[in-house]
Amino acid sequence: MINISLAKTILSISFIGATLFAYEAFTSNAVKDLGSPKKLANSGFSDHWRNGNVILLIRHEERCDRSSNLCLGPGNGITALGSERAKKTGAYLKAYLDMDNTDVFTSPMTRTVQTSDFMFDKASLLSDREAICGSDIIDKIIKHKTTNRNILIVTHNSCMNDLIRASGHKHSGSPEYGSLLFAKISSSNEIQMIGKLNSDILPKQPSPI
Repeated sequence: MINISLAKTILSISFIGATLFAYEAFTSNAVKDLGSPKKLANSGFSDHWRNGNVILLIRHEERCDRSSNLCLGPGNGITALGSERAKKTGAYLKAYLDMDNTDVFTSPMTRTVQTSDFMFDKASLLSDREAICGSDIIDKIIKHKTTNRNILIVTHNSCMNDLIRASGHKHSGSPEYGSLLFAKISSSNEIQMIGKLNSDILPKQPSPI
């Protein structure tokens, strides 16, 4: 009886240990969830932005066809709530980042165009949804990025996950509407993730990044 109990205890400890190891292995390779603009500021983000080395992907806001909220316009566009959230995110970024040093692009889909319009008033329209997307997304970003200028892309959750995977990280589900994914590019065109930030945690009154 003692031996059986001991064996069960050892198996339980081994299982817990294996589970913890697997969890740590997964999370250590996941994109850092910044959790607050303060953590983004502490990452040294400002210097990278000032030097024009930042890649910022933003997911479009809430889709009309997947929500019961009031629709802003076409069914393939965003909701009225999404437009207000987009305005807030745009105001936050424009208040504390030098957008003159940034090229803004958007997927040509209605929901991304509406999101970028409410955030930044204008953006360069990409040729198609896959223009900066897919397994070769890093090559496509480099092709569209100008040296010493940041690149900001209003895009889709699948494209954000493409960049996460291409940079050697694991993606964990679908990025939330309006979420921001920050990365930096080195002189040798290597992509390093800075982290992700959900738009709903941005303060009503902008605070410095």
